[in-house]
Amino acid sequence: MNDILPLLFFALLCIMRLPTSLSAADAFELLEEDASRDFLHFGATNDYYPGQSASSSSAFTLPSRSDIVSALLRRRTSNRNVSERQADKFSSLNKILSQISLRLPDAKVSRSGLDLTITEITCRDLNVGDIELVHSIESNTSQNLNVDISGLALRCDFTWQYKWSFFNGGGSGMARLDDSSSASLDLRFESEDYDTRPPDDVSIPHCGPDIQIADMDFDGDGLGIIGGIMNLFEGLLRDTVEGELGDTVCDELRGMGDSAFDDLLVRLGEEIGAYLEPLEGSLTDPLSVENNMAVTPMIEDTVPMYLNFQELDVYAGEWINSALDQANDFFLGPSESAVGELGINTFLRDNILNENGEFVLDPSLFFENGVVFEGHDMLTETTLSLQSIKIQGIDSFKEMDLMKAIGKHTLQNKLKLDHLSIVAEMEAEMKASSKSNSVVVMNGNNVSPITENFTVEFSVTNIDIDASVFLGINVETLGNLELGSLLHSKDIIPCLLSAIDEAKFSGLSVTVQDMVPPKLSGFIDYGIDHLISTAAAALFDMYENVLIKAMPNFLEMYVRDMMNDFAENALDADRCPKIENVEEDRYVDFRDMFYDQADAALAGGSGDGRYGNVIPWVMNIIDDQFLSADDDGLLAINDMLIAPLTKSQSGTEGAFKLNGTFVNLNKEEVTLDIWQAFADNLRLTLSDLSVSGLDTLKGPMKLLEPRTSSAHLLENQLSLGIPNKPLDASFQFGIDVGDETSPLATHNIMDLQFSMPSMEVLAVVFATVQESRLMKFPLKDMFNFSCWLSMIPVSTKSSGINVGLAMHYLDLIFDILSNTECVSCSNTWLEDLNSIVQFLDKNNFTSELKSRALSIASDLLEGDWVQGMVDKEISQASQRCPHDAAFGSSQTGQTHSPFKATRSFVDGVLYAAFPLVQVIAVALAQKHSNLEIAPPVDVQLDIPDGAKLIDLTDLSSVASWADMALGEVRNYLGGNVDESQDLGITSMLQSLILDDNGLLTIPIEDEGFDAGGVKLSLYDVTMVGLDSFTAFNVLKTSGPSMFSNSVKLQRLGVTVKMGLSVEDEDSNQARMLAANGININEMETITVSLILKDVNLDVSLLMAMDQDLMGELQLGSILDTNNILNCLLSTIHSLGLSKFVMDVGDIEEFSISGFISEDTNNSIKSMTEAIFASEYKSVVLDAFPAFTSITIRPILHDIMRVLVDKARDDGACPEPDSTANGILDWRDLLLSEGRAMQLFGRGNSPYGNLFRMIFGVLENMMSEADDNGLSQMNDLVTSLTERQSNVGGDLYYPGDIFKQDLDVALNGLNAAIELGVSDVRLSNLNSLGAPIKVLQPVKGESSILDNTASIGAGSEALRAEFRLLIKGKGNEVEVHNELMLGLSMRNVDMMLELLAQVEELPFFNFPLQDVLNLQCWLATVVTPALNKYGIREGERDTGIVLQSLALAVAEARLDIECIECSSPMLIEMSDKLGSPEAVDDTTDVANMVFDYISNL
Repeated sequence: MNDILPLLFFALLCIMRLPTSLSAADAFELLEEDASRDFLHFGATNDYYPGQSASSSSAFTLPSRSDIVSALLRRRTSNRNVSERQADKFSSLNKILSQISLRLPDAKVSRSGLDLTITEITCRDLNVGDIELVHSIESNTSQNLNVDISGLALRCDFTWQYKWSFFNGGGSGMARLDDSSSASLDLRFESEDYDTRPPDDVSIPHCGPDIQIADMDFDGDGLGIIGGIMNLFEGLLRDTVEGELGDTVCDELRGMGDSAFDDLLVRLGEEIGAYLEPLEGSLTDPLSVENNMAVTPMIEDTVPMYLNFQELDVYAGEWINSALDQANDFFLGPSESAVGELGINTFLRDNILNENGEFVLDPSLFFENGVVFEGHDMLTETTLSLQSIKIQGIDSFKEMDLMKAIGKHTLQNKLKLDHLSIVAEMEAEMKASSKSNSVVVMNGNNVSPITENFTVEFSVTNIDIDASVFLGINVETLGNLELGSLLHSKDIIPCLLSAIDEAKFSGLSVTVQDMVPPKLSGFIDYGIDHLISTAAAALFDMYENVLIKAMPNFLEMYVRDMMNDFAENALDADRCPKIENVEEDRYVDFRDMFYDQADAALAGGSGDGRYGNVIPWVMNIIDDQFLSADDDGLLAINDMLIAPLTKSQSGTEGAFKLNGTFVNLNKEEVTLDIWQAFADNLRLTLSDLSVSGLDTLKGPMKLLEPRTSSAHLLENQLSLGIPNKPLDASFQFGIDVGDETSPLATHNIMDLQFSMPSMEVLAVVFATVQESRLMKFPLKDMFNFSCWLSMIPVSTKSSGINVGLAMHYLDLIFDILSNTECVSCSNTWLEDLNSIVQFLDKNNFTSELKSRALSIASDLLEGDWVQGMVDKEISQASQRCPHDAAFGSSQTGQTHSPFKATRSFVDGVLYAAFPLVQVIAVALAQKHSNLEIAPPVDVQLDIPDGAKLIDLTDLSSVASWADMALGEVRNYLGGNVDESQDLGITSMLQSLILDDNGLLTIPIEDEGFDAGGVKLSLYDVTMVGLDSFTAFNVLKTSGPSMFSNSVKLQRLGVTVKMGLSVEDEDSNQARMLAANGININEMETITVSLILKDVNLDVSLLMAMDQDLMGELQLGSILDTNNILNCLLSTIHSLGLSKFVMDVGDIEEFSISGFISEDTNNSIKSMTEAIFASEYKSVVLDAFPAFTSITIRPILHDIMRVLVDKARDDGACPEPDSTANGILDWRDLLLSEGRAMQLFGRGNSPYGNLFRMIFGVLENMMSEADDNGLSQMNDLVTSLTERQSNVGGDLYYPGDIFKQDLDVALNGLNAAIELGVSDVRLSNLNSLGAPIKVLQPVKGESSILDNTASIGAGSEALRAEFRLLIKGKGNEVEVHNELMLGLSMRNVDMMLELLAQVEELPFFNFPLQDVLNLQCWLATVVTPALNKYGIREGERDTGIVLQSLALAVAEARLDIECIECSSPMLIEMSDKLGSPEAVDDTTDVANMVFDYISNL
């Protein structure tokens, strides 16, 4: 019987200990341990307290006869069942318990001669009514836990054998525990101080079991005799068992409290106490591991062995530090949606946590299939699995400082969270043991396993985490890791770990302010939930304060060591696999790289997973997490990545801002050249870039998506912009020109804004990547772009293999709106610049320009030029890649396709340039539209002391005839010359330089521009309107140094003709032209024209010209017209433009034609008409006077000053050739190179082009004839003579030319004679016949000039007349004759061949101050050899020789007109000289005189 009681005690103990978290397995182990003990003693006691004596009556007393008889006559039945149980809190538990049976070991009872053996014991129908736990805190040193159990029930079946005296037998039996059984237990836990120490003692001050055995039945031999006899003992046996069982339970529990519980508490206290002591110094120093570890460099002191976290930029560039800063700003920045929170919290809620704010972990990350425990013993087969782990509070970060390099190899991470809760959903599955010695069996064959699902929740608040890790990452090992080894996910960890030589937690600290009692819920019954939660709360109250204090040291010691052990074991695991047997000539199939195996096979790839699963996994994550779209089509990447990152960078979601100046082009202190006329400094800046709407990425979006049609095509598609949130960009453009004295002085900052409501980009890239190079790519070169390029072979058309890197297709679709605002503008007209931009938009210029730009960009990207640049970079990449065999080698010198423009490219440039020039003109006009004309500027000339200046008001100081000549020139140029009412300047220009259409065409000898297949050559510049002068008042002296000029023209313009060709044979436009028979490589003419109407110019020029410097100029310095300006300027000390005003009545034409396509031509015409015919025409015209007087005048003024300064520099005006020592060759001096060579001259322009140009103008005039056969030279003669005499063709010199008084005494004749010549007139000098040849060089002769002329041609004869005075008075006679003597000659022909040998050196050195000195000219002639009599000796043909002369006159008439004649013969002679005979005689005499002269 003593062995039966442990079985009942086990059932009670299982129930009593269940709430205290004793597992079923532990209970069965306890049963196995205690079943062999003989520790039960009989004796019934209801309540037992410490100090109370146990009953000594424990003997077993046999029943009396009457008891036996009564037992035989009746069976005792139990009437102790509770009539109706209260609502059962443990119904589900009892249901489970009802499905199992306990198979217990055999037991024997030997007492007072009765031997009873119990075998095949099976207990079932386990049931518990209620269990209550009450926890109370008595003091800071004592806490109580009260356990009340009620409603216990149990039924056990068994087989029994007995032997008593001469009786023996056996049978079966049953024992049942009444469900009114109960128990009460008080546990007292004591500690020195619960704030600082854990409990170390447990006692049971009260134990009150109430065990009621409802029934014990014995069945015997079938007749019931033996069983009845045994049943006679049931009452006595039952009471004894009840009492002894209660005593045993209390004794056992008290023993457990005194021994097992105390030992357990002591062990726990010792374990916890070890973590309450102060830590050693090394454990509190996170750098202790690093400081105690000797880390030697790999190569001397240059390359460290371990990765230095304090110098990451050495390995990855400065961008890594910037990236970490950006990440910190993003994580630590304030949240926009939650005031007072960090941005990381919002990011986690929006992108990582679920809708309940939980972070759900997959249990398989920690346990395979989530199984935490699997056990199989004699009781049960148990599986405990983790169903899910949910972490709450991850979004409660208050502070964060990650990856802080506190040492070269030590990283510190500090985190602060407000709260953190871990919720684990568990599942326990139990079924009966299948072992042969199993104790627990299931009732029936189809009973399901017992499954228990419950939740454990643990919470802490105000958590501070400080974790420092020493990472000895071997730089060489890490750098040599091959990319191919990391493409399989299973190899990533081993490969990365293989690069870590040392990994240790050098510091781990977690402190919490409070721990919330663990909460267990979800058990099958409310009662179980309540019991476990209450028990857990009680334990938590006992250990909370101590655990909080012990936790930091526990983590620093135990957990840190455990984690370091784990890290050490991990580092000792399998190494990184090597990549071997890769085909060298195989190229990566992007379908296999970016798709998983199944999709790759469907797309046409091999589908064998040759490139691992990492890249497809990453691409799938990108697609699923970042590229998924919401209902509005917006991608998740906007909220997950772009919005928070941009907010961290700029403070605004979807916006990128780059504050400050990011482009600064500055030119200061411009040297003394022509540009100083505009400004002495220039600064262009771009600043404050802002781009918004970046978080409007919308589907569909493609990133590196392989095309099924090719293994090497990657498609990329990007869409941005939604209706209410366009893609906007703006930046500030600053331009500073000059200081306040600069004519173009401006200081403006403009805010340029661009808005794109939508934008879509589609780019298909072709790339062939060598598989072997990719797989063996070392991580150390990950950030070397050249190494990535080196994996791509250079495209070679000759190889026949399509390889390389190229843009296969590009398309960009977007709409753009632009706007401008003045931030700070010194030019107020810029405030209206926005209207010009809107005007361009309205006239479709912007959209058309965008379309053309996109087309050109696409052509360029897909063309040979860009491909050539790409190939060049690829060809040089290997030489810049450290792991490449060609690293450091010299350049191969491989050439690539140069840039070659297409016709569409040139056409687009012209389309953009021409309207932009017009817009600039409009912008400048707006600047000056509201300004007044600037008054004349008081220009201060810089004149050195002692300088002798030319007085413009008294040019006679230079030459006596200069004032007259200047006045004559001025009067002629500004006056009407004939009935046509043309001004003299017009007539002169028409006769000298203008063609029949009134145009002045200046040919340009231009080698042109040749680049990129584009040839551009300037043909000529044509001045238009030089025949339309209506007023020409120039060179009017208004001061000693000032000229005033006023000019009016009906039209004034310029037309520039250029030749343009493009070597383009592949474009559509080129093919169309070729189809029409046009040779696209021939030059096509482009004409640019600008013609103004009703132009008025008012110009005042100040000039300080040095008379001596002007006179000292040598002829040889200005023989080349290119030097004339500099030489003349070199004589000027100072030059200034005080007034320059130009007024324009209308714009007649502003156009471009030729080469450009018809569409471009029409677009330009439309834009020009819109600008100058309607919108801005009046603005431009009205602004001309102010613009020219305010802006153009100072520019021209400074330009002239700069030119003067440059001209005075050494070499600006060249010195004559001092090596010349020959005779001047008139052929090379006067004729073009070609004509000079025809006459056997040198033909290389040894004397420049000045005389050639003048002679060419004279030749044109001499060779042309009018309708009467007279030379055009007469117009020039007429204009020149008219200014002198007021009569065209006449030269008139009034007054006395010669006057002489003579006293004569000869042979008795004494007389006083007065002779005088006055009022000389040469008339009809403009009667030259055509053609005229003057100074014509002769073939084969360098110094002979041929001259042929005819004068007196036409209706009027050449006439010379003068007044002659002969007056005398003698002794006997007095004479007074005053008459006009004239000679008229018709058709005087002259032929003259002149030898003129002029020495080169004197000619070159001839000073301009002697240009009117005939003696000086003669001094340049070769001096002949003369004898003492002045007669030539030796060679006669030297110097100047009149080699031949022929003169003839067709009619000569002499006439006399007496004014006062005292000699009658003169009167008679005047009448006879007019007769035909006299005329013939006069003609004959004249011809004889001419013959005589010719023969001299």
